Amino acid sequence: MFSRRFATFLLGIWMGCCVLVDALALEGQRIATRILDIPIIEAKAALTKSGDAPIAPLLHHLASEQVRATVENWETAQLVIFAAMLVLLVLTDQRKILAVILATAMGLLTLIQHYGITPDLNILGRSLDFLAESAAFTVRAQVWTLTQIYVVLETIKLLTGGLLASYFFAMESTVKRSKTRRTRSEDAALAASK
Repeated sequence: MFSRRFATFLLGIWMGCCVLVDALALEGQRIATRILDIPIIEAKAALTKSGDAPIAPLLHHLASEQVRATVENWETAQLVIFAAMLVLLVLTDQRKILAVILATAMGLLTLIQHYGITPDLNILGRSLDFLAESAAFTVRAQVWTLTQIYVVLETIKLLTGGLLASYFFAMESTVKRSKTRRTRSEDAALAASK
């Protein structure tokens, strides 16, 4: 029972952090623009000395690199969480194959993202950071396609996690109901024997 509860806790961390990292990735793309539009006083002097044009691509690149590093590190952490959940689900006293299958599906989606999409997205994104607007059309189209695939996989992973969480909660209520029935029947048998 403890292992299932801990697996549920890990699932909550996994899903919550997925949403958080996705939100950070979306916001990270706007950071450089926000710095250029409304710079803090200390940065305003540096920006006026260098001019907006030469520093803007560098700021966008730095913000994108931060997002890339965060996503890559989070995908590695997800694989660790997946391994821990799988061990807990296999070692639980009530092995339920559906929970193992759903957790494995989430792990496989993470593996596809981490090894199949993210490396290409990072390489293309880095080349896109400093390309001229006219030369960047095909690269931008490739990045857009990979990003859409990544978003679809992330959505499927979160839906699978929601299904797994629902299954855990339903299993918990089933266990509680059966314990309550068992306790009532034991109490009735004890009362009848007296």
